[in-house]
Amino acid sequence: MVIGKLQQESEGHASPPAASAWAQVEAVQRQVHLPCLLVPQPAHAVLAGELAAGLTCFGELPAEIKRAIQMHDTGWAASDAQQIQRLRSGGPHVAEAAPVSFIAVAPGEVEEAWTASINTVEAFSRAGAIIISRHFSLLAQNDLAHHQRFVQAEKLRQRKLEGAAKAHDLDRWTAALGFCDLVSLFLLSAPGREAEFPLAHPSSPQAGTAPRVRMQSDHRNLRFTPEVVQPGCALSIQALRHPVPAQGPRAETLTWHVQ
Repeated sequence: MVIGKLQQESEGHASPPAASAWAQVEAVQRQVHLPCLLVPQPAHAVLAGELAAGLTCFGELPAEIKRAIQMHDTGWAASDAQQIQRLRSGGPHVAEAAPVSFIAVAPGEVEEAWTASINTVEAFSRAGAIIISRHFSLLAQNDLAHHQRFVQAEKLRQRKLEGAAKAHDLDRWTAALGFCDLVSLFLLSAPGREAEFPLAHPSSPQAGTAPRVRMQSDHRNLRFTPEVVQPGCALSIQALRHPVPAQGPRAETLTWHVQ
């Protein structure tokens, strides 16, 4: 589950100039404050896929790669659905309970979701499965002590799927997935703020020296400098309010337009 901030909670707060995009995302995910928004991981992935459809900075993305990016977190569906059911089960204590962010999920459950996501995409795209496998393997490096077996298993998978695409293409497609993933998480975690993003997978060795893109947001409009997303591109996602408000809608639709 991605924990989102309500728009009014973030208005008037400027980003510290040195704060990285991931640092801002991590701060929100580790310090959950109510009320908040609940965004299932598969929905966050769809938002990343919408962004990928408008990308201009990683070369032309084939349709199967755009679809893979859109589905890269499919394996979280069951886990997130169970959490929503728990938080909506009634009772004052449950209703006010803090949701569990994806960043606080046990390593074993994370690996199950990662593996299920890769398996789902492999059913329609070998190249898509490779880039998602690479994506999660890079994330796993941040906690290799708990994910070493997963990384080894995915190396075998990637070798088995070799030949699905040229190495250069796989590199740029993996970078595109990582970029879209982080921008999507940032839009949900720190709406109305601005940050810099590397033009590389954020967890890759190349991220430290890659060119930077600055994204400015006023909650409804986005501006990328340099321009890396087609102007006019529209992004949207539906999020659940938590706790359920006594009055008013139980969900809200977040929308952004790229200028």
